[in-house]
Amino acid sequence: MGLSAPLAVGAVPLLKIVVADSSGKLAYKGTTDASGLFATAKLPPGNYAIQITANNAPPDSRYTLVVSAGKKKVAANAIAAEKLAGRGVALKIDVAAGLNITGQVVVLDKNNSPIGRNGKAMVWITRRTGSNLPPHWAESDSAEAKEAMTSGSLSTKNLQDRNNQGIQPVDPGLKRYPGDHAEPGQ
Repeated sequence: MGLSAPLAVGAVPLLKIVVADSSGKLAYKGTTDASGLFATAKLPPGNYAIQITANNAPPDSRYTLVVSAGKKKVAANAIAAEKLAGRGVALKIDVAAGLNITGQVVVLDKNNSPIGRNGKAMVWITRRTGSNLPPHWAESDSAEAKEAMTSGSLSTKNLQDRNNQGIQPVDPGLKRYPGDHAEPGQ
């Protein structure tokens, strides 16, 4: 067995994905792509378990796993590389008729904040009405992330004013603050 090249900052190792229905029947088996993404085909409605494993994750690295089916989202944050080895991590999600399961894994920095391949912070982008894009992570300086962070009831000035007043977001990636009516991921 040869030595593998070290992963770049924010690079996600290939993770093995196994999806089974509530009776244990295999519904999907594959790996994430280089961006940490995976997607099943459309599935029959029901409850599914997603098993995520990796034997090649660099020691001392941490990850966030986000799995969604339509508007439903399940996440596991600050997963240690060691936890992905062996049996890995399992998430459960309910799938409605005509939907598939999509997921993404991102690398976290020392503060457990998602980081991209170029070392920049990441923002979770929810599925937009009328869009064919699944929910996913995007680098915080991308146009898509900036639009997502400022859409809704808060303008950029509102965000800056709240930050200057020392009000911290409940969910920094989505810029949701105490008292906001929208649920994270909505």
